[in-house]
Amino acid sequence: MLRKIEKILKVLLFVFIGVCFVLLVWVKIDRSAAEKRGVFDQQPIQYPIRQSNITMYTDGKQLNNQLFLDIKKAKYYVHINFFSIADDKVSHQFLDLLRQKSQEGVEVYYAVDRLGGILLKKRERELLVKEGVHFTYYNKPAFPYLFSSLERRNHRRISVIDGRIGYIGGFNIGRKYLGEKVKLGHWRDYHLRIQGEGVQDLNHQFVLDWKKNTEQPIPIHSATKEKGATSHRFTAYYSGEKLGQDYALLFQQAKKSIIIVTPYFIPKDRTIWNALVDARKRGVRVKFLFSPHSDALLVKEAAYPYIRKALKQGIEVYGYKKGVLHGKVFLIDENVLMVGTVNFDSRSFHLNEEMNCYIHDPVYISKIKSVINEDFQNSKRVTSSDVNQLSIKEKMKEKFAKMIEYYL
Repeated sequence: MLRKIEKILKVLLFVFIGVCFVLLVWVKIDRSAAEKRGVFDQQPIQYPIRQSNITMYTDGKQLNNQLFLDIKKAKYYVHINFFSIADDKVSHQFLDLLRQKSQEGVEVYYAVDRLGGILLKKRERELLVKEGVHFTYYNKPAFPYLFSSLERRNHRRISVIDGRIGYIGGFNIGRKYLGEKVKLGHWRDYHLRIQGEGVQDLNHQFVLDWKKNTEQPIPIHSATKEKGATSHRFTAYYSGEKLGQDYALLFQQAKKSIIIVTPYFIPKDRTIWNALVDARKRGVRVKFLFSPHSDALLVKEAAYPYIRKALKQGIEVYGYKKGVLHGKVFLIDENVLMVGTVNFDSRSFHLNEEMNCYIHDPVYISKIKSVINEDFQNSKRVTSSDVNQLSIKEKMKEKFAKMIEYYL
């Protein structure tokens, strides 16, 4: 009996290894073919410089209260997408609100990334559609480039209410973004509320994404042209195309300091990395703040090799201590502030569809600098001993993370 079980286990192991090998070969062929044919290549969209009134939110509860209130007040249309949505009381309140507005006669268009929305139950989707909400998944996996399409995610988070108010940033929908998950604790993020002529660009991008992912027609509504106080520009990126060049150009202009806030520290892009190293050689102070405590697996271990490289170059690295830091921000010489959806990792640099807001207003930037300084005060500077004196378990996790860092 034991010999039979042993034989069965050996056969199963052999089949498992064979299936894994076939999948790895298939993934490589799939990706190579897609890259060769430029299937997912698309130039970014750089919108004009706009003037809007911009409010920054770093607390999930405050953001949700304002966003939900804005949606409740909607009279004409709501266009909204987040990268992901949970299956909890917060997400249910959000979906109930969308259904309610649709029943009131407001046009509601709601999208979520296909993988990010994996927790959205079929029953919830059906209820949305039944109540008149227009719903779609972004970036559904499709043949013939199954794995390549699976890799590419729409990481943008765009909300537009009546063409008057827009949102973009790092938050998603769920309890953890309100800091209500005990295991994760406090959640720190950066999200912008836009009032002014910049809203038209957010709406334009939403319409483009919607048309790309569904055959459903979407009405073109007007958006406000009123100017606000803060000068800014949106750029939408597709699979990282040109993102590295944009970042490098900005870093090359730095004279005093570059401050980068990111959940993950996996700068696997030569153009960006070389620009940071060159800035440091010019005497520019380069500081990174990342989140060792995360909702994503292995990202801390994947960061170890890059932290070692950074420290050797004189780049300062800090780890957030208060909970999870999920914001995507950089500040250059107090002249350029970026708040958006791009993480400092391979996925954002090379695979995801992203959107950033570049702010060029010294008055606004001076206000936000204190917010960034607060996050650095709630952090600890990382030393070489922190990343060199690792346990055997951490070393093994680092080696495995290195193998899959392209997808983290």
